Amino acid sequence: MNYYVGIDLGGTNVRIAKVDEEGRIVQDVIAPSHALEGPEKIEENILELLNQFELSDVRSIGLAIPGPVDGEKNVITQATNIPGCEGYPFADNMQKVTGIPVFLDNDANAAGLAEAVLGSGRGYNEVYFLTHSTGIGGALVINGKVISGHKGYAGEVANVIVDPDAKQYPIYAHLNKGGVESVASGTAIGLIGNELIGPEGDSARKVFVLASEGNKIAEAIIDKMSKDFATCLAAISAICAPDCFVIGGGCSHSSALYFDKVKEYFRSMAHEGMRDVPILKATLSEPGVLGAAMIGKSHLN
Repeated sequence: MNYYVGIDLGGTNVRIAKVDEEGRIVQDVIAPSHALEGPEKIEENILELLNQFELSDVRSIGLAIPGPVDGEKNVITQATNIPGCEGYPFADNMQKVTGIPVFLDNDANAAGLAEAVLGSGRGYNEVYFLTHSTGIGGALVINGKVISGHKGYAGEVANVIVDPDAKQYPIYAHLNKGGVESVASGTAIGLIGNELIGPEGDSARKVFVLASEGNKIAEAIIDKMSKDFATCLAAISAICAPDCFVIGGGCSHSSALYFDKVKEYFRSMAHEGMRDVPILKATLSEPGVLGAAMIGKSHLN
């Protein structure tokens, strides 16, 4: 039996898991990531945690990073949550120590890969995964492999303009006015809710709760978000023509309040030949670490 190790590196914790061919976790550990202490400390910590694992039957190690990764150079290109790690040779260093091939990728790509090969997208050749949470990220997976693109930015849809006339909320300075993350992310929902409802609507969770209770303003916010999100999906479908969309992230936990709206708006905007593309909810409980393990496997296959 071949095994693969996945490392899900976050700003607070790091989780490491040994995974079999079918995506079953056979051993795992979670610990503080030391993300603010610099790349050398992060690396030292990971290597110490790996000492708890039997690695002789491990074919590859995958490291999921909260930020874009240059797949060709196997390095991080932007690391907001783990400062100082841009360009740091995690993969080369860890491979020298362990003797096992090490591959890096973005955490959204890892989650998308996991959902494509092990979760809701299993059985589809071309899967477009979107994480709908604090922000909005994406990953295009074709035949079990993530398409990384130039410097790892393929699939990242946050800046796709869906409403050029929308008010610009102070989310991130690099976002386009009317970009889907600016108007439809969990952060945006909270900012809009705070303005239109007040403190009782200052987070996506609160707005979803209010909408479920029949609050008309909250319902309108969710309806507008659904239209903007669907506009992004329609744009993606025109370019990539995926076999399915898979939606994960914190907002998707409230899917009952908006998935049907997204599907309806999508069908009204998408090309006629794409209107039957299924929009599915992500199902995996551990997509980050499973996807990290699948990163290495996808490179070897």
